Amino acid sequence: MRVFDIGAKDEPGEVSDRIVTIPNALSLARLLILPVLYLDLVDGRLIRAFVLLVVFAATDWLDGYLARRLDQVSRIGTLLDPISDRALFLVVGIAFVVADLLPLWALLLLLVRDVAVMAAGAILLAGGAQPPAVTRTGKAATFGLMWAFPTLLLAAIVGDGATDPQPVLHVLGWAFYASNTVLYYVSAGQYAGDVWRRRSR
Repeated sequence: MRVFDIGAKDEPGEVSDRIVTIPNALSLARLLILPVLYLDLVDGRLIRAFVLLVVFAATDWLDGYLARRLDQVSRIGTLLDPISDRALFLVVGIAFVVADLLPLWALLLLLVRDVAVMAAGAILLAGGAQPPAVTRTGKAATFGLMWAFPTLLLAAIVGDGATDPQPVLHVLGWAFYASNTVLYYVSAGQYAGDVWRRRSR
């Protein structure tokens, strides 16, 4: 299954130091719309928030595709992309909690994992080691969680708000959220195993 490698060429391109690229612009744009998305969610502008969430999730895949297809894989891009993903979970997650679209404990499940992984990565970098590469499991979990949020939001839009969401969409959104949260932790275990193997050599 090459869903996350679509656009890759037979001969992989070099990772460059370029800053101004189309994929980097998309990643930056995702970060810039987060304040608007937060305000839309907490102020009840749910339809526009839904559109922005769908665009965010779609461009998260698109920038990777363009980076591979246009030979624009860059060092700053490999940082911007995961930063925008983590920022989405934090900002949109908080907005969902404030808007009663998500319980606090569900958001904390994601944040605890992210803080642990980022702290471990910072320790590795401080010691001169490179953090482990992102796994396909991690990519799949991130992508799935990105679609869990708009599905839960759509349930509230189609139904009677957060207090009485549309049942089928609500269950589907929670199925996305639960299954991909499990994958999210599985990927963290994979990173830990990779680090342990490297330290044991």
